[in-house]
Amino acid sequence: PSVRVHTYVIAVDAGSAPNYDRPFVTLAVCKPRIRRKAEIGEVVLAFAGKDVNPAEPHTVVWAGIVSEKMSFAEYWNDRRFAAKKPDKSDHPDNFYRPTDGGLLWVANDVHGPDATNHDTGGQFVLGFSPSWRFGAHGPLMPIEFDLRMVGGRRGERVADLTEPEWNRLRAW
Repeated sequence: PSVRVHTYVIAVDAGSAPNYDRPFVTLAVCKPRIRRKAEIGEVVLAFAGKDVNPAEPHTVVWAGIVSEKMSFAEYWNDRRFAAKKPDKSDHPDNFYRPTDGGLLWVANDVHGPDATNHDTGGQFVLGFSPSWRFGAHGPLMPIEFDLRMVGGRRGERVADLTEPEWNRLRAW
C-alpha cells in the first residue's frame, strides 16, 4: 500500500486557506485541483512561498491528513463550521451559501465575488485531522523524501509514498 501526498507552495499564510480555526483545519478556497482530487487518508503539504519565507523555499508551513471531504452545501450547513463564516471569523473560508441549485458568495474580507468560479471549481471542502501548522519558518523538508517543489514552483504535485516512506515522513 502507498500514501498519496499532494504538495503545493503557499503564497500567503493569512489563516483562511487553509483555515486553522476550530474544530479542525479546513481547505475550502484556493487550490481547487487539490480539493477535487485529494481523498480521505491522503496527505496535503504546503511549502513556503517567496513572500512567506524568502530565505528558504523548502520549509514546510503546514501539513494534514484528509479526514473529511464535503460539498460546499454540507460545509455551510454543518454547525461544526459556523465559526468559519464571515460574521464569526477574522479569516473565514465558509462563505459560499447554498441556494436553489447553486452557491451564493457571501461578503467577506478574504475573497471577492470574482474568485467564486476558482474557489467553487474545487467542488469540495477538505477537513484535516490530524494536521500540523509549522508557520513560515517551519522545518526544512529532508531531500530524501523527494517531495520538494523544485524547478517551477507553481501548481501542485502528487507523489505516492510507500508505507515505509510514509512512516518515516510521519515520524519526521
